[in-house]
Amino acid sequence: MAEQEINLSPNLDDAIQFETYGLFMTPVTKYDLSDFIPEILRWMQNEDFVEHNRHELCHNVQQIGPTNKILEDLPNLKSALLDVARKHNDSGLSYASNFGISDAYIELASRGAIYAPHEHSNCLFSGTMFINYDVKQHSYLKFKRNVMSQMFPVMMLPFQQMTAFNLQEATVPYAQGDVLIYPSNLTHGYESNQSDERVTLTFNVIPV
Repeated sequence: MAEQEINLSPNLDDAIQFETYGLFMTPVTKYDLSDFIPEILRWMQNEDFVEHNRHELCHNVQQIGPTNKILEDLPNLKSALLDVARKHNDSGLSYASNFGISDAYIELASRGAIYAPHEHSNCLFSGTMFINYDVKQHSYLKFKRNVMSQMFPVMMLPFQQMTAFNLQEATVPYAQGDVLIYPSNLTHGYESNQSDERVTLTFNVIPV
């Protein structure tokens, strides 16, 4: 390999005079729990569709089994989800707390399903596990910029290019078997599901 000559200017006028910082980063953690998929699918075969109270948020989405029953029946899954929550906390926000799961439920989204942008209340983190998911056929979970100020945006102009600073919505790469965990007040949802049998497990994490 040829040596590369690097010229360092002694002239301070040639130094970079500006820096741009990204403030208040939002952590989203991905963790692979695909080993649990066969056990979850077997559990689902013994459960019925149940009524849920999220109809104002979603369309063509059904809940399988009562809320929290899957964690009662599959305690190893509950332990794994709590471990994901701890890893998410330790790698990001680093709260001085232990964690529990307040609620968890399986959802089946059919063709044409939508889930309006929403947040979760009375919890710290929320998570989504993708139990049956095909990136080419099923809607991806997307996150929206969460700005508290009622004055945002002051002005909205066409962008020359998309950057980490002007994105209004974004997602992260994930696949079947992955868990995404994120702050519960981070706006999220999906739209235009193109195929049947998009199956996810949603859970909410609280401090204990």
